[in-house]
Amino acid sequence: MLRPLVESLRSDALEAFAALQISEADDERYHELADKNAEGTITEEERRELEGIVSANTMLSLLRHEANAALGRH
Repeated sequence: MLRPLVESLRSDALEAFAALQISEADDERYHELADKNAEGTITEEERRELEGIVSANTMLSLLRHEANAALGRH
């Protein structure tokens, strides 16, 4: 899905995508919400927030993977 887009990018853009990381604040929030989820104390609003963070992180991971592959890294 992302490969055609990623393969069309210049190497400097690929390097930028390969270096993308979730922010420290978002990572802390993820862990907070994951703990609440595991404890069974998460609200519906927090569950939606957690799902959004997981979805964003999944997309970020896929983008990083494709950028690294296009750069010849495995």
